[in-house]
Amino acid sequence: MVLYVDDDRANLLAFRAMVEPLYEVVTARSGEDALKLLVQLRDVAVLIADQRMPGMSGIDLCEKVRAAHPDTVRMLVTAYSDLSAAISAINRGHVSRYLHKPWNADELLATVRDAVERYRLSTTVQRLQLRIGEAERIYALGVLTASIGHELRTPLSVVSQNVRYARRAIPDLLVELESGKALDKVVAELREMDAALVDAEEGAQRLIEVVEGISLSARSEPVAQQPVDLAHVVRSVLRLVRSEAASRAQLVVEQTAAPQVSGSATRVGQVLLNLVLNALQALPARGETSSQAQIKVGVYEVRGQAIIEVSDNGVGIESQNLSRIFDPFFTTKRQGTGLGLAITKQIIGEMGGTIAVSSEVGVGSRFTVSWPVLRIGAASSHTLRY
Repeated sequence: MVLYVDDDRANLLAFRAMVEPLYEVVTARSGEDALKLLVQLRDVAVLIADQRMPGMSGIDLCEKVRAAHPDTVRMLVTAYSDLSAAISAINRGHVSRYLHKPWNADELLATVRDAVERYRLSTTVQRLQLRIGEAERIYALGVLTASIGHELRTPLSVVSQNVRYARRAIPDLLVELESGKALDKVVAELREMDAALVDAEEGAQRLIEVVEGISLSARSEPVAQQPVDLAHVVRSVLRLVRSEAASRAQLVVEQTAAPQVSGSATRVGQVLLNLVLNALQALPARGETSSQAQIKVGVYEVRGQAIIEVSDNGVGIESQNLSRIFDPFFTTKRQGTGLGLAITKQIIGEMGGTIAVSSEVGVGSRFTVSWPVLRIGAASSHTLRY
């Protein structure tokens, strides 16, 4: 739709006769009437205004239209060659074209055609931008949903496995107690059950922290930081994966310090669990080579940094993939969401730490996590093999 504004009725009729066969034309005889029409009408692609009109000038009208309807292409028409008016029209009203009377019909139609096409392109770009914005929001929602699912899956599995173990063990213990036999066995089983319930409690606490993290993210509030004993976290996590690792590889733990860091014990546990499970997945399939496979977990303190290293002698990571392994949804595995390492890096970053990786195809990989030390505990150097 093209809006032409001129106080001369003859000019309005002439303009309509030339342009209306190609485009819908509406006319107004003053700037005030034009502004009222713009409020009522939709999709006014082009405004062409005469400069010299009683009351509101063409420049003043273009300036007001620019503020209220910025997408409408604005042009100015005058019978006077006034350079200062042209400059003012460009600066104040962002007028795209400055035309002179009398019109050349071919030139006028070509100018209107270009202006209408510019308006269409502008509105098309805006619609595409809206669609892109919607797609980005949907993608972000998908990332959030997948991330939450990934975060919840591991602690839910921990709680479920340990509760199932306790439920299976209780009937056997009752039988043993009723028979009055094997008291030592009952005590040992109770200790194992207690450890399983501790793990289940830690898994439940992790679920609570995930839910609280979602709520806090919505409110933009920081998560409370507590002292975290890395050696204790390592023991707890390795207790969870010990049975799985025993059937796949030799698990070696090397500890030369007992540093503490500031953060969340369950989040540090999630980091370590993700890294150990990632190392297990990098090992050869179950078979003859499994007896030679090894995962090593180290706890160190180096120059004021608490270090956890998780290394394996698995398949390694190809050099072209090494820079992408922390990207959300990137994975070289047949199964998995590709979120484990992305979430791991996010958790470490939120605690003020860093993570680095080195790898060689056919040799293995090493992930090194470091945080500023909060406190160093006394610990003798020792190596454990499971």
